[in-house]
Amino acid sequence: TVISSGGAGPTITQAQQESYNGPKQRIAVTGFEFRAGQGSRQIGDGMSDMLTDSLFNTGRFIVVERERLGDVTAEQDLSNSSRFKKDTAAPIGQLEGAQLLIRGSITEFEPNCSGGSIILASTKESCVGINIRILDAATGRVVNATTVKGTSSKGSVGLIFTGGSMPIGLGAYKNTPMEAAIRQSIEAAVQFIANN
Repeated sequence: TVISSGGAGPTITQAQQESYNGPKQRIAVTGFEFRAGQGSRQIGDGMSDMLTDSLFNTGRFIVVERERLGDVTAEQDLSNSSRFKKDTAAPIGQLEGAQLLIRGSITEFEPNCSGGSIILASTKESCVGINIRILDAATGRVVNATTVKGTSSKGSVGLIFTGGSMPIGLGAYKNTPMEAAIRQSIEAAVQFIANN
């Protein structure tokens, strides 16, 4: 996994085990734009879902929903209608605003990108690249940005994640080198956001 801006942070597992008593920022992930040559918007949606879940699982953020916020407001509107018991209605006016927005663009998504080294002259790798921006919700300013990249090949010895389901749009890559590249890029994004 490569983080172009440098720095090393804990893995997701290490971050989950670390006790965190500091202030928690309210954070929201917007849908990833898909700007790579091949693929679809569903890939961006799946990867933004993975990042949202991973940020929540660090225990370091208050993660607020933005991609499916319409579902929450629709439930509030419905439960506050005359058809529901008032004591079971979801209160209106208590949604929390985000302090930070995470915006991502998938710039590379190659199941068979070229690889190779002096030792291995020619191999096939899977490559994923994501541009990440952290925005201040109060001002709209970009407060930090980087590009993260995940790569994996069938012959590589690296961090290969097993188990767990892949989100819609990414299911075709389950148990392939592409899954490892996707998960590595998400882990690198989480490390960058947690460190910054």
